[in-house]
Amino acid sequence: MNRRFLAIAQDPSIIHGVHHFCDEWCDYCPMTSRCLGFLCTAAFRKERGRRKGDPTFTSTREAAEFTRELCLIDGSSTEELDTLLASPPGTSGLETNDPLASVAWQYAIDTAMAFEAETIALMTDGPLRGGRPTDEEVVLWHHLRIYFRVTRALVSAQRAHQQPRLVEDANGCAKLVLVSIERSRAALLSLRTSGRMQEIDDLLTTLGTLQSGLEEKFPDAPRYIRVGLDCPVA
Repeated sequence: MNRRFLAIAQDPSIIHGVHHFCDEWCDYCPMTSRCLGFLCTAAFRKERGRRKGDPTFTSTREAAEFTRELCLIDGSSTEELDTLLASPPGTSGLETNDPLASVAWQYAIDTAMAFEAETIALMTDGPLRGGRPTDEEVVLWHHLRIYFRVTRALVSAQRAHQQPRLVEDANGCAKLVLVSIERSRAALLSLRTSGRMQEIDDLLTTLGTLQSGLEEKFPDAPRYIRVGLDCPVA
């Protein structure tokens, strides 16, 4: 067990589980000083001598070892991670044929195409750093994460009859997606100009379809409370 991680977890100000269903946008998150995931990542980077701009992990193995250490401290299961790593690609069984995943994937593709120029600019110049991200940054930050979390929610829901603990994972992931949809919708509406009205409207329509599908499949998700994110913690 990583003693540094354990020491971080024992800090009474830590909000345990706050990193489970967050959007991973640490640069704009007010909870980083109380987040086990963020602080352990910072400690790991320091231990490994990672400099600013360096990737946190240099291999899949390193990322998996870090995740296992964090889950051991956090009390989370690594069953899905272990299954993925132990199985040849495409044979883990952690997949879904639910049409909602296809809707999320289509949104990700359409967004990438609609914002190709903005993506290239971000890759070249890097993100702006101010009090809040730009509308373009909001859309591009969430578009793939929406797909990933929709897929995880669907897979967890499918397996929940065998693993009851996955009910919370499914609802937590679905709630995160619903929040990401609202943020993306607000940003898209701000970007809806005469020159790109149709492509923005198409993206908004897909988001609406995705939201309706999620609320139907995960009726408890809108009421799911992400501690520290959806409600204050003393």
